[in-house]
Amino acid sequence: MARILARAAAMQLIYEQLEGGSAEETLGELIGFNEETAGGADAYADDKALIERLVSGVTEHQEALDREIEGYLRDWTLSRIARVDLCILRLAFYSLKYEPSTPPAIIIKEAVDMAARYSTEKSGAFVNGVLSAYMKAREGADG
Repeated sequence: MARILARAAAMQLIYEQLEGGSAEETLGELIGFNEETAGGADAYADDKALIERLVSGVTEHQEALDREIEGYLRDWTLSRIARVDLCILRLAFYSLKYEPSTPPAIIIKEAVDMAARYSTEKSGAFVNGVLSAYMKAREGADG
C-alpha cells in the first residue's frame, strides 16, 4: 500500500470514530487486503503501523488540533466544516506537527487530494487555504 493510501485509510478511520464507530474493528476491512496481498507481512505491518500511529495520534491530540485548526479558519467554525474536511484537517495538522519525516508540501498535497476525492468540489480549495494559512504563520514564527 502506498503512503497516500495509508493516509486515506487513516482519515477514513478518523471519520468513522467521529461518527461513533470503532477504528480498531474495521482497520482490516477498510484497507481491503490481508498481509498476503499487501506485498508480504512486512509491507502490511508497516502500513498498519502507520495507519494506527496516525489514528491514535489524531485521537490523542484531537482537542489541541481542533483549537489549532480553529485559529486558521476565516468566517468559519469547526461545527460548520464538513465532517470529512474536519477529519482531513485533523490528520494534516497532526502530520505537520508530529510527523517531521514527511515534508510539509507532501502532507498538504495529500490532504488537498483527499478533500477533492472524498468531499465536496470546493473542499480541496478550503483545505488548501487553511493549511496554507497555518504554514505561513509557522514559517513566520520560524523565520
